[in-house]
Amino acid sequence: MAIQEKLTTGRGKFTPEYPELGTGPVDYDDAVSEEFFRAEREAVFKRSWLKVGRMEQLPRTGSYFTRELPGLGSIVLVRQADGTVKALHNVCAHRGNKVVWQEHPAEETAGSCRVFTCKYHGWRYGLDGKVAHVTNEDQFFDLDKGALGMPELHCDTWAGFIFVNFDPHAQPLRTFLGPKFTEVESYPFEQLTERYAYKTRVKGNWKLSIDTILEWYHPPYVHGRFINPDVSKAEKLVPPPDAYYYDLFTSHMLNSVPGPPQLPPRAPGELGPAKRDQRWIYKLLRAGLFGPDDVADLGPLPDVLNPGRIKSWGNDAYWLFPNFSVQIWARNFYITYQYWPEAVDSHTYELDIYFTPPRNAAERLAQEMTAQTTIEFAMQDSNTVEATHSALATGANRQFHLSDQELMIRNFHKVIRDTVTAHQALDQK
Repeated sequence: MAIQEKLTTGRGKFTPEYPELGTGPVDYDDAVSEEFFRAEREAVFKRSWLKVGRMEQLPRTGSYFTRELPGLGSIVLVRQADGTVKALHNVCAHRGNKVVWQEHPAEETAGSCRVFTCKYHGWRYGLDGKVAHVTNEDQFFDLDKGALGMPELHCDTWAGFIFVNFDPHAQPLRTFLGPKFTEVESYPFEQLTERYAYKTRVKGNWKLSIDTILEWYHPPYVHGRFINPDVSKAEKLVPPPDAYYYDLFTSHMLNSVPGPPQLPPRAPGELGPAKRDQRWIYKLLRAGLFGPDDVADLGPLPDVLNPGRIKSWGNDAYWLFPNFSVQIWARNFYITYQYWPEAVDSHTYELDIYFTPPRNAAERLAQEMTAQTTIEFAMQDSNTVEATHSALATGANRQFHLSDQELMIRNFHKVIRDTVTAHQALDQK
């Protein structure tokens, strides 16, 4: 495909279609203010549906895993006999010890059991979190064992993803998702069970990491050596601004992007100097950043994909407020991104890549190639975030100047600020 080919239906700029966002500079105080960070945790993370895992992690009754969520606490996800999932605060009703952990209390764990046993005094809990045994029960005073347990929090699933909500008055998950997100449930996520995981801690505000994935303005510069060592050539190989599609709905968003242009043809047997041109390794393993060349057969796919009808479509990235993205690729694999704030200047970044189980060594190597290339891109983005936060924290620059290509960044920061403002106004009543 020549890059000059018309890639979309041609709509011009998208930002003017959302006049409530404006087009002026955007301040960055929400990324560096300690006060805003504390307000954000209360208004956003303690009151939103948060993805914590997938059903494949809970294959049978009694399967469980824990999540350590910064600022929110430790929780246990456990599969019940009826196939549903319960989310429990990982705390003992006796003296508050963490119930489920192995050698190191701060580390996440997983397994299968019939009951949970507290390591401190031996209290036991059923899979539903209710107290099943109290050690030396006759030594207590008027103990109502039936009223005790590991506290439960809201838990629900969508498309095989497990979500929790810490708000006692949380709206239903599907109401939170809205119709455009629920439509994607028809995608065959359950077929893609081969998972590659990447997790790191980034020294920067969590929203700055999300900003890097909300636009395709940076690839020729941040990821230039994967495209072409010559920046001027890399710029030409990246699709033009009007090649992308955007849609904003409630607090959530979608952007669709075209796939890669065809690389220049090579002479038979030509590999190119290894230090200057690494494309030969992609050809050797039949894979690259955009996925394996041999596309897995997933059967009929939902019409909801590629809503902008982009020619040479690459992927759809669905962004679920506040910190989760599902990126569905045309080559029949998908990636999830998630960001967990720890402090105003620190967060955990999780990236998971899902393929169909490989049938042979060649497919395995192609998947490995895609995963390693994607993770390398993620590390490059993380370096940029750390550089951005350290510079913004000086206060020398107090505004973002955003282009139409950065529409989703403009919307994301507005939704976060509006959510915090609305919560604060409610508290003052």
